[in-house]
Amino acid sequence: MNFASVQFLTFYVVVVALYWSLRSHRMRKVLLLVASYYFYMSWNVKLVSLILASTMLDFTAGRVMARSPTPRHRTIALVVSCVGNLGLLSIFKYADFFVSSLQDLVSTFGLTLTPVELHIVLPVGISFYTFQTLSYTIDLYRRKVEPCRDFLDFALFVAFFPQLVAGPIVRAKHFLPQLSTVRSWAWSRLGSGLWLMLTGLAKKVVIADTLALTVDRVFSAPDQFSCFPMWVGVTAFAFQIYADFSGYSDIAIGAARILGFDIPVNFSHPYLARSVREFWQRWHISLSTWLRDYLYIPLGGSRGGSWRTYRNLMTTMVLGGLWHGASWTFVAWGLYQGLMLCVNRLYNAIVPRPAGAPEPGMLTRGAQTLMTFVAACFGWVLFRSETFHDAQTTAMTMLGLGGAPKDTPLRLSVLWIMALVVVTHILAGFRERGRFDWTKPLFVRAVIVTGCVLGILAFSRPNPSAFIYFQF
Repeated sequence: MNFASVQFLTFYVVVVALYWSLRSHRMRKVLLLVASYYFYMSWNVKLVSLILASTMLDFTAGRVMARSPTPRHRTIALVVSCVGNLGLLSIFKYADFFVSSLQDLVSTFGLTLTPVELHIVLPVGISFYTFQTLSYTIDLYRRKVEPCRDFLDFALFVAFFPQLVAGPIVRAKHFLPQLSTVRSWAWSRLGSGLWLMLTGLAKKVVIADTLALTVDRVFSAPDQFSCFPMWVGVTAFAFQIYADFSGYSDIAIGAARILGFDIPVNFSHPYLARSVREFWQRWHISLSTWLRDYLYIPLGGSRGGSWRTYRNLMTTMVLGGLWHGASWTFVAWGLYQGLMLCVNRLYNAIVPRPAGAPEPGMLTRGAQTLMTFVAACFGWVLFRSETFHDAQTTAMTMLGLGGAPKDTPLRLSVLWIMALVVVTHILAGFRERGRFDWTKPLFVRAVIVTGCVLGILAFSRPNPSAFIYFQF
């Protein structure tokens, strides 16, 4: 069930109306759980059993940890939880990838394996809810969260439909306490929730789906474009994936807010970042903080010297790349991001900023932002390309070392859409620096709402495209 569809709008309006008409707090939670399972089963009825399996596994593991008098039993429960959840994730997301990679490796030695095609269906959102439920058992083991004693609450935590399919990844310590509190209707929540849902939908329909026409054309035949059109195509993808994913996150946060729940922000204008490290503090925040807290720090973090720090960064980002997809191009993207973070850290060590030093000037900040954006774009080449050959062709063309002999015309509308993203980032930069808050005046908000509505009506399609992160 796509957020950008009439089907979801109808479903959501019915759920909200029923939810707020019920007086029983428990019945409201039952309604949300049933609605969440129905929402997921609209993609595949059978695969909802995987969510149920993860839910029961981790609820049971949590109960065992809560009752276990010895660390040994707690450790066994955690290991069972990790093996069970990551085992399901590996089978359903990576089995075909591992088998094909093994076949390719064997073929390099002149041997042949009988082709095995498992054709396993990738469950929508499995990467997200697996990380989400694992955060509960790990935090419980660390004694950072209280054990959940109500199966209904825990099941709703895992399956809550606004963020089930593509995040944000919600922590148990943030969401479970909200389930024990009776939610009250508030017009302010309705207003802010609708604002987020409308602007998020506009990001998807007006920006992401429009840019997708150019992006698909460029990346499907990278050898047919010269340097400038290639830069337009890659930049268009950078803006497309931001508008698509942040748009989904905005809709999820807004939909939850209207129901009385708070979900953490997942994006903070990432293309304002002045370093790769800051980029990951602004991009997919729920994933980057998850990788930091449950992978990077347990590996040792920045403790133990520079080389161990670089090793931990590389390991974390490579596994983060693999989390995104079962492909060597995603592994290479993670490797690239880890390398950029290491370079960033090495530069800060060689050229440290003195304590109390004034902020760089506007030109310096602009140059840092541009360099970070260019670095991100080269990373997006690996992320979007189907093969390493396509990625190499694209990157070489961007560097002026290849490509078609003449320019291939592109739609001029893509430049206007990209300019819109740039302008909103610039305005957000002024807002962050306290110059002014351009979203406060009622007139400005009315203009934005009108523009969003008109844009959605003008650019919407009969069959809306799926959000990019649905495939992860």
